[in-house]
Amino acid sequence: MNKFRPWKKLPIWIAISAVVIIAGIILMALLGFNTAAEKPQNSQFEVKYNVAVDIDEKKQDKLEGLCEEVFKSNGLTVADMQKATSVAISNESAQPYTASFVFYFTSEVSAETQEKVQSEVQTKIKADADLSGEDMVYTVWHSETVTSAADYVWRGAVAVGIVVALVYVAIRFGVGSALTGLTLAVHDALFTLALLAITRIPVYAAAPVWFAATAALLSLALWLIHCMKLRAVKKESQVPVDAETAVETAYAGAWKWIAVCAGIVAAVILLTGALATPGVRAAVLPLLVAVVGPVYSTLLFGPALHVHVRRAFDKLSRKGKPKYVGKEKQADK
Repeated sequence: MNKFRPWKKLPIWIAISAVVIIAGIILMALLGFNTAAEKPQNSQFEVKYNVAVDIDEKKQDKLEGLCEEVFKSNGLTVADMQKATSVAISNESAQPYTASFVFYFTSEVSAETQEKVQSEVQTKIKADADLSGEDMVYTVWHSETVTSAADYVWRGAVAVGIVVALVYVAIRFGVGSALTGLTLAVHDALFTLALLAITRIPVYAAAPVWFAATAALLSLALWLIHCMKLRAVKKESQVPVDAETAVETAYAGAWKWIAVCAGIVAAVILLTGALATPGVRAAVLPLLVAVVGPVYSTLLFGPALHVHVRRAFDKLSRKGKPKYVGKEKQADK
């Protein structure tokens, strides 16, 4: 029975990657990504009141229940609710301005329904004996997409992490290993984006960049396992081994560790998604797509590519070494 040797099938892996990535690019250009997961936060209903008005916890609960009753009667499902306090700073003094309830919905709310809900909530507030005197309570619909400073921080951290990992691989395991790692990181980022475009999995608008970065980092982490095994093969060999033998020997010891590490990452994603709130679940579970590319590349595409990369670097290293020409030829000179 023939053994499975992925390092001998580079044309197949190139063809698979090319088909997936090209198909993904076409779909990205035509359809973009499925950002359906963004919809729950497209429509927000905010109930604000001046904190100078005496609305205690009992009245707050009553106001919240009043709103939810109106939502239910109009067929709206609340995905999440948050309480917040904002601050307004005037020339004279700095004091709390408003406190609010913000309700997030699971689907887009039409302008007609928004107007109806807002009118009913305001009517019920005025009709309620406990809240009728709170004339500073008001409501507003709005939609917004916020890019927080944390987004820029994690993007910068990912970029720095990738560069540091590649420099580490180059110094400890050689430029050839770093070159293969860089190729796999770029490949896996594109491969993940292509899978998102092809599978049409609902994600948040910012998710594609996040998933691509996650795939690139995971790819380098798994490739490090290969690099450590390749280094061990070099240390244990009494004589220099050719590129194919080195990759084959390293692969035999690396593939199980790669599978275990990838399995642990997938299990963490699944567990987090199972225990999280619906909003977090929608962001976390699709991350499984970011695991597929790195596993494919480090188990199949990467070893096949590295045979050729290492072979090329071995040839370059031999060119600078003097060749033995024998005693007789030296004597003739």
